[in-house]
Amino acid sequence: MCLPIDDAAMLCWLKSQKSVLEAWRNELTCRPDTTDSLIDRVEQHYNWLSDEIQRLDMPRRAA
Repeated sequence: MCLPIDDAAMLCWLKSQKSVLEAWRNELTCRPDTTDSLIDRVEQHYNWLSDEIQRLDMPRRAA
């Protein structure tokens, strides 16, 4: 089942998720009980999402 989501809407949603990850990452650094492992996992996901957004956004920039 495919949802009728256009590329612009999808990229907007993905970018909003990136902002949420940024806020979460910043919040984790302030908590004394946060482990390095947790920060690393959030950072890894943030980096992956950033790369995917850039890859998906590239054809739109070329047009």
